[in-house]
Parts: sequence; structure tokens; C-alpha cells
Amino acid sequence: MQRKLTVVLALSSLITAGAVGVATADVTELPVYGVTSAGLDHEQAQRLQRAFGLKDVQRSEFGEVSFADEQRYQYLPTVDKGQGRPDEDGNATTQTALDTEALKRIKTIPADEAAKRAQEGLRAAGVLPANATPTAQYTTFELADANGRNALTANLDTSVSYTFQLDGIPLEGEGANIRVSFDALGVTAVSHAARTYDKAGTVKVNDLAYGAKLCQEYLGAEVKPEVSYVYVAPGLDEKIDRLEPSFRCAGRNADGGAPQAITVSAVVGAVRPEPQPVQPPREDAQFKMQAAGTQVGSEGTGVCAGLPNTAANIGTFNTEASNHGITRDFSWLDGNAWESDFKDPAFAGGDDTNWADNVDLTYWQGHGSGTGFYFSGCSNHNDTKLANTEARWGQNDVEWMSLFTCLILEDNTGGQTWAQRWGQAFRGLHQINSFTTVSYNSANHGGKFGHYMWRSPFLWWNNPMKVRDAWAQASIDTQPASVRWATMGVYQPTTGGLGNYNDYFWGKGSVGADLASTGWFWRISGAS
Repeated sequence: MQRKLTVVLALSSLITAGAVGVATADVTELPVYGVTSAGLDHEQAQRLQRAFGLKDVQRSEFGEVSFADEQRYQYLPTVDKGQGRPDEDGNATTQTALDTEALKRIKTIPADEAAKRAQEGLRAAGVLPANATPTAQYTTFELADANGRNALTANLDTSVSYTFQLDGIPLEGEGANIRVSFDALGVTAVSHAARTYDKAGTVKVNDLAYGAKLCQEYLGAEVKPEVSYVYVAPGLDEKIDRLEPSFRCAGRNADGGAPQAITVSAVVGAVRPEPQPVQPPREDAQFKMQAAGTQVGSEGTGVCAGLPNTAANIGTFNTEASNHGITRDFSWLDGNAWESDFKDPAFAGGDDTNWADNVDLTYWQGHGSGTGFYFSGCSNHNDTKLANTEARWGQNDVEWMSLFTCLILEDNTGGQTWAQRWGQAFRGLHQINSFTTVSYNSANHGGKFGHYMWRSPFLWWNNPMKVRDAWAQASIDTQPASVRWATMGVYQPTTGGLGNYNDYFWGKGSVGADLASTGWFWRISGAS
């Protein structure tokens, strides 16, 4: 049995099953792991603080430890240009211009140096798991000109994200998350949420060919599945005592779109999750009456699109809004989530002025691509894909379109850059928050995004984050190191470089004015 297991592990780290019927290794058993510790205790958190020379760290009751320097975290040099035009609701705004000369002077440490410093600091604190491997990447700012060509690229910081394995099989999830960011002066951010494990026997598992069939059931017939083994570590707030193997389901459809990656148990005889409650049929009058003040909206496709966590995730976003006194103007799920809600009325059936463009921030979860996002399997009102060419946002109200989906802001697709594809959507819109890569299905990304954006200060820390920083941190907390989050917005070279770089949500800090598009755009992207 040991010889067979060794062969299986070697193969599983090299290949995935790309389609139903692909030959795979003859897997019969894989290890089970028992949890020996979860999170950091107070003493370990203090050692981590001292090792990196931090003024403070925050430790949750579950042992998650975090730090973000409020001045230097993902710092972008800008210049205050005074008061801007009032918002459409009469809110005061602030004009902010990019300081390109200061941007060019930013020094970042090399990737190998950042990895070395992270390793040394974590080891000195005694909090580096033996199964953790560092990968260093830059957080990058880019400008694209009116022809979509890159006009400026600058690195803002160097981040070291850790990947984990258990005997050659990836370990992923919110409970396998260590990340350290550096600027030229030192550490700007730390995230640490991890467990330690010991082997606790083995369990019979289905092979990758079976996994491909199972993934196909979830992801739909139009997706060519890619399946591999993975151990899933939930967030530290979820008490677990063991890990069993799962299948990681990913893939692509014919037009290059990708489903959010999901996991399903690989264990023979595993019970599938119970179906989630279905939202009652849509009645638009339920949400048509807008309240005064700021509003948000949310939509997502869940089980009907093969995404088991969408309802829970949208629920966490809605709960955070409610907890902070922010009106949720609409929240549609599954068959009630319609493409027409995001489509401009200039196109047949478009109704975004009543929905996605009728609130200050819209949060969406589902499958996506560089050219749009999908409602396939859930609704066809008026289409199953919102194409980038049909998006015209900000003409009515929306400032921040936050798309928890795959590949929206990827570098190039279909012969067009991110700026060429999505630039036309900016008709007063401030930001699109999304990803340049495939994203992973999550049950609480939305809640974390809302928490960081709307949280209330306590003493000298816990201030609300900028919208783009809140998006980045929620993604860092919930996504593996391979996922790159991104935010884009308008750049105005003729007005000294005005842009909505540092927006907070209304009432949480300064917000820029609605800006007319000049064809120039900025993008910030980084590793989770």
C-alpha cells in the first residue's frame, strides 16, 4: 500500500484529469490528517510582532493574526486637489491626482530578498509551518493610454504569499494563509491563519476520472473540467479536528470563461451537501422603494451554476451592510439574478438604472471571463452573459462595481487589454474591483469585504479601509496565493492625473467625484 500511495502522490502533483474518461492513477487511499494546533496564541503573536518590528498586531479569538500599516499599506502617492463637484446625491467629494514623479521614485525590495526576510522573521517568531513554501510577487500600478497601450508601470510593494502541501497534495483555504508585505522601509502588512497537522490514518477516495465526472455535474456541460486532489482548510473560526481529501474542480468553457473553482469531497461514499433554500420567485416591487442615504445591492448565481457557497457569501455581505446601517436595496440569487440588471438600457432589455446602477456599490458573485460574467443554468433574462460591451455604469448612481468572479481584469483576451475591454463601462463609475485570474468560491469574501470597508475605529487601529484595499484584503483572506486581485479606474491626464484611486465608502473617508473617461485607465493588482 505504501508503494502505491507514493506513486499516487507523485502523479497527483504533476497531472490533472482534463476531461471525463482521462486515464488516471489507480488511487484507492489517501491520508487523513488530524489537527494538532490552530492559530497563534498570545505569546506567539507577540513574538511575530517583535520579529517584524511592528507597533502592534491584531489577534482574533481564534488565533488569526493580522497587521496593516494604515499609511504605508499598498501606498500610492497622490496629491489632494481640493473639493470636487458634489455627487449626484449631493455628497461632498475630493479631487485626487496621481503624483507620477513620486510614483517613479518608489523603491521596492527584490522578490528573493522579500522571501528571505519573510522566512527569517517567521522562523524567528517560531510560527513558520514546515509545509509552507514562499512565493514573492509585486503589487503593481499600471497606466494604459487611450489606445490600450501600457504608459507606465510601477511596483508598490513586494508581497510574500505561502503555499502549503500535505505529502505532495496542496493544502488550501482560509485556514492556510500566511502573507507578508514589504516596502523599502520594512513590513507593511502581515496575515497569519494556519493549523498544524499529524497523519491520522487513511481513507478510501475516488480516482480523478470519477472526480472529473463529479466536477462536470457541478460546473455544467459547457465547461471542460480540470480536477486535482486538495485538502481544504476552513477559516480558524470553524472548529475542525481532521482533514480528508477533496477534489478541486476548475476548468474553462468554449469562450475562455472560467467557473469559480470549487471543492467537493473525494472520499468514497461521502454525503453531498443538502440543497440550499431557494429564493422565492422574484417580485421587483420588493426592492423598488429606495431609502434615503447610501445603498448597496447584491446578486449571485449559486447551486444552479455549480457554486455551493454563493448564498452564504452574499448573505455575509448583506449582514455586514445591515450591521453598519447601510441600506441593502436589492439582493437577487440564482434564478432571480438577471443579466438585464447589469445591462445598459441602450441595449435590448437593459435595466441597470433600476438595479446595478441604482445603488452606490453593487456586489456580484458568479462565473466570469475577461469579456463578461455568466447567468448560465440560472436565468436567461434577457441573456445568459453580461458582455463587457453592454456595460455602461455610473450614468445613474453606482460608484463601485465589485465583481467576485474570474478573469474580468485579466491582462489580455480576444486581442484586447483590460483597459480596452472595460474602459467603455466607465460612465461616472469610480472603480471595478475583480481579479486577473480565476477566483475560488468562498462563503464569506463578501462579509470580509464589507467588514474592512465599513468597520468602526477602535483606539488607534481598525479604521475603515479604502474600497480597493478592502477588496484586496478580503481576497488575501479568502483566496490562495495563485489568485491575483485587481482594481481599475479612470485616469485624466489633461487634469493633472485626476482619478478615484483612494476612495473610501461614503461616510468612511474621502470620495472622489464622478470623472469623465478620457480613454486612459489605471489598474492596481497583487497576489492573494
